[in-house]
Amino acid sequence: MKKLLVTTCNILAVITIGIIAFLLSSGVMRLFTIIDNEISFTLTYVLSMSFMLVGVWLYNRFVAHGKEKTMVRVAGFNPITLLWGLVLIVALSVVLAPLMRLLPEVKTDVPTGLVSMLCVVVVAPIFEEVLFRAKVFSIFSSTLSPLGAALSSALLFGVMHSNVAVALEAFLIGIVLSYIYILKGSIFAPILLHIMNNIVAYVIMIFKYQDRTIEDFIGDLSIFSTIYIVSAVVVLLGAIHVGYIFIKAYRVIAQGGELVDVSRGKRGDDNKE
Repeated sequence: MKKLLVTTCNILAVITIGIIAFLLSSGVMRLFTIIDNEISFTLTYVLSMSFMLVGVWLYNRFVAHGKEKTMVRVAGFNPITLLWGLVLIVALSVVLAPLMRLLPEVKTDVPTGLVSMLCVVVVAPIFEEVLFRAKVFSIFSSTLSPLGAALSSALLFGVMHSNVAVALEAFLIGIVLSYIYILKGSIFAPILLHIMNNIVAYVIMIFKYQDRTIEDFIGDLSIFSTIYIVSAVVVLLGAIHVGYIFIKAYRVIAQGGELVDVSRGKRGDDNKE
């Protein structure tokens, strides 16, 4: 009961920090009325995420006392892992395609200049992964298992994306990114994977394909059905491995080890003195 209460307080605290960060950035931006739309979009995002990152870091350090430090191993640059993560995300998008047609989607007007492109493709993944996969995850790890912390941080990651369709996909992608983070023991892995995902999303946005699913692009129902079945198998295999990694992480933590030990191939029993 106590853990549930603390976890609820942590969720409300992170949401409150996010709201305050947005209000602060909006207040600061009102001081600059002659900035064009692209610069305004980029500065608003950078300011709000900076305020939120600082707020979450302070809350984690002085209130939540999160157990996990940000992992920064060079193993995060492993190309095979990044390719596997991208395949899993694409397969997930294919499986979700029929559902996406049924959910309401609010179009977002994102500038298409160089500065905004760099913001969406590079800056946003760095901010969001450090914030959600590292700091928010650390906050929830003080009361939850690695899986619980991943689900909670992914939930807030989804909520941040505002509309229902994008939020659902962002929530599931957030779980994949947490899995990749633990699998390689490095924040570099989810950052690079997030960059790759945002490149695809930005290209789709540039060419005005937001309203179209992969089914629309393929056209032929039999071909799409084959791709869908293959994607479903990939997602199933991915879910099995995701579950295995989180169970392994739980055992390592339960035996007094560190989360980074999961990527080093250590078992819980190896951490006993």
